Amino acid sequence: MIEQSLLAALSGVRLHLFHPHTQGMRAFCTSLTQLGCHVRHDWPIPASLPPEADLAIIAVDRHQQASIAPLFRHYRSVQTPVLALADCHDGQLFPLLLALEPDAISAREADPFSLIIQIVARLRAAQEQQTLRERLQKQQQARTRQDCLAQAKGVLMQTFGLDESGAYGFMRKEAMNTRSSLEFTAERVLNSLQK
Repeated sequence: MIEQSLLAALSGVRLHLFHPHTQGMRAFCTSLTQLGCHVRHDWPIPASLPPEADLAIIAVDRHQQASIAPLFRHYRSVQTPVLALADCHDGQLFPLLLALEPDAISAREADPFSLIIQIVARLRAAQEQQTLRERLQKQQQARTRQDCLAQAKGVLMQTFGLDESGAYGFMRKEAMNTRSSLEFTAERVLNSLQK
């Protein structure tokens, strides 16, 4: 059951790996491909910005700071999660990792299984964040519509001396007559009466 869940989580994932070509990394890429990932492995880091990916894995090295910093900025701007691979025994990397702000950090010499678990966890967290962003956006839009309706009712009440139910009834009747939404009618009321 865990294998099926793992396969489902990785199937079709576009993964971009920036790491020196080693036998271990080539084997890791092969394993990810067998699990259903679409892996692109680049090294040295290309001069042009990479194509879209669902997750980026970037090897962090103090000597590569100038070339990896733009990658981190690029992926952050397009909201792609980044897993940094760093030498956990190099204390001088700590300030660089703080500046780069990766979504997760793993040991550079981590075994493939732990990296796959990190990838799945990071992808799930990114998916949850996207769901929360979408929910927040819907709530903000609903709040904006409610505010617009309340403001239009207030203008109608003040202008024509209506009570709240009368103002709402007026807007509802107007919306039905013009076959438009209540929100559109509220905007029209505000535009026409606030001039």
